[in-house]
Amino acid sequence: MNNTTCSLARKDPEHYCIDSCKLLNSKNISITNPRLILLSLLIKEDKPLTVDQILSLTKGDLAQSTLYRVLSDLKEFGLITEFRNPENSIVVELNNAEAEHHHHIFCESCGGITDISLSDNLERLIEEEISEIQKNLNVSIREHALELYGTCGEECRVCE
Repeated sequence: MNNTTCSLARKDPEHYCIDSCKLLNSKNISITNPRLILLSLLIKEDKPLTVDQILSLTKGDLAQSTLYRVLSDLKEFGLITEFRNPENSIVVELNNAEAEHHHHIFCESCGGITDISLSDNLERLIEEEISEIQKNLNVSIREHALELYGTCGEECRVCE
């Protein structure tokens, strides 16, 4: 793919925009500058971001109304996942084919969010418990999330 394919490539020396173009093309999704801006940011940051963080990091390149529209589109296409932090703000992260099922730690001090993976044994135990709950309560559970809350330590990558 050459740089003329992506109108933002000139301002994107690390090629996040080109990766975003490839991602959109792989899903047969039309390429728009707002989609490229958001996907490039999520690829570059490689961590969950709140809507406020996205607006701040895009430095006016995305209007809030445009951001919500793009989030809705990308969520519908299965490219992103949304969840809420303890302050009930929307948090967004890129769905990555290589990424495993994971959970989050929320820092109550700085608001940082860190992805964590549980041991295979613990995930298996959780799945077994979910199966029992479904059976006993006659419900269908489509997914689960485990969120941990605390404060960052001195070595926290978010607070540095």
